[in-house]
Amino acid sequence: MFESSLCDRWAINLAPNRSSGAPESLFLSLLNIGIDPMLKALVFLFAGAAFVVDLSAQQLILIRDRAPSAESVQSLGLTKQTDAFIADDFVVGTAKEDWIIDRIRLWAVADPKAPSPRAIGDLVKKISLLGGIAPDLPKPNQPPGADCDCHNLAVLKSTSIEPGSNTAGNRDVEITDGPQIHESPTWQIDFNDLRWSVPGGVRIQFGIFAEPNAGYAWYNLSTPSDAEQLRLFSSIGKFEKAFTSPSPARINVQVWGHLLARISICPSGQELKVILWNAPFLGSEQVDRTSLHFGPGNAVPESTEVEDVQHSGQPVLVMLFHPAASGIAPRTVNACLTGKRQDGAPFEACDLLSH
Repeated sequence: MFESSLCDRWAINLAPNRSSGAPESLFLSLLNIGIDPMLKALVFLFAGAAFVVDLSAQQLILIRDRAPSAESVQSLGLTKQTDAFIADDFVVGTAKEDWIIDRIRLWAVADPKAPSPRAIGDLVKKISLLGGIAPDLPKPNQPPGADCDCHNLAVLKSTSIEPGSNTAGNRDVEITDGPQIHESPTWQIDFNDLRWSVPGGVRIQFGIFAEPNAGYAWYNLSTPSDAEQLRLFSSIGKFEKAFTSPSPARINVQVWGHLLARISICPSGQELKVILWNAPFLGSEQVDRTSLHFGPGNAVPESTEVEDVQHSGQPVLVMLFHPAASGIAPRTVNACLTGKRQDGAPFEACDLLSH
């Protein structure tokens, strides 16, 4: 192993933490690398800016598709409880992968008691998308495990809804009309710009908690299924129990996202050197080099080479970029690389910049 350089000292993961709170994983990673304590504190303060990355230039990829079909004629709701919600789950990728969920799309069905609702705002005042790693259910005839808030679902996005309309108060939430189901209107709800970091190969729980107008209930559009995974959570995301519907079903959902990789950025003469580090899910030979773009300017690399920079027998992909083409301003805190694997799976990797 060669002596630590500026490049590999800054090789830290700038992924959002897998919760709605502070980026604790980043803070812990800073404690384990050779950076002056005061600099660590400054990096931690600036790192929040690193999480706001514009991925509009990279097309969102649908990674989980459980969209409505001709069989999606079932609605799931709680008719006697307003302080809880039904949650389902999905799995993306495989073990040892890290994914960023960019968008989740769900569908709501009008309460059959509602007299001719024209918009979702006729039925509810506010909706919140909650998510987290699915807790294990107690085994039959065994008491539940110790109660732990670590299994609670966190609020990912929340919005008010204007009365009598489909207009959300949060610009990251889009609501449009959906198809009629049994002569009841439905609505498609897109929760955008989630930046939700989840592990691959693990069941991820999700659900909408709604605050309906008096006398109404929230219903999810769903499809009949033999493998029901539904659970009941309180309004604050606390697991209560497994939910069994009269007819087993799965909530319709679509998920868009991308893989999270790791890079190091350091000056190299008049250019910037970007090292894409290997991961179990992303080796140098798996990268589609024509898909690589760097910085706000979406610069293409001046060169791409496979080098054993650490003399470890594990070569990595090394790229050179012109700073001007990258669109990086003088006081920019971080920059990101985007690209795709050969199989089309998109990835993103960010690192702090040295000044």
